[in-house]
Amino acid sequence: MAEGGGVVPRVAARIVLSPEEESCLRHNVNSQTVERRLYLRSRIVLLAAEGHENIEIGRQLGISEKTCRKWRNRFVRYRMEGLSDLQRSGAPEKFTPQERLEILRMSCQPPEDIRKWTLAELTSQIRTRFQREVSVESIRLILRSASAEDMKKIQEELKK
Repeated sequence: MAEGGGVVPRVAARIVLSPEEESCLRHNVNSQTVERRLYLRSRIVLLAAEGHENIEIGRQLGISEKTCRKWRNRFVRYRMEGLSDLQRSGAPEKFTPQERLEILRMSCQPPEDIRKWTLAELTSQIRTRFQREVSVESIRLILRSASAEDMKKIQEELKK
């Protein structure tokens, strides 16, 4: 508390950018393909480096002062890496890397009783093979995470 019982205003962290940081931030702001959240975080840091207060930046960008303070402080502490989202723990993996590979191999082999795999049929077979409950969504995510290059390698392996 300040003299007279008032609240002491927060002093925003000062940001001085290296030429490389400024170049990278400007690239993020001018890119047509950068994610919106990275664009916004880069704008916050650039405006902060120009000497703008968090309240001004918030008004200009249509966001809260708290959001500006968060990304300014993250940048000061972690520099460019601070603009990325932090790693979250999330739920543990349901399948080991080896099991995931086996699932991908299964998906590349034609099914026995039907013309082609549906996600539901593949999931049913995986439940039987691995003797555990698994959702269709979990299998969809495993298939989606595989690159075209990985799938091509698996298909070539199966032809041998």
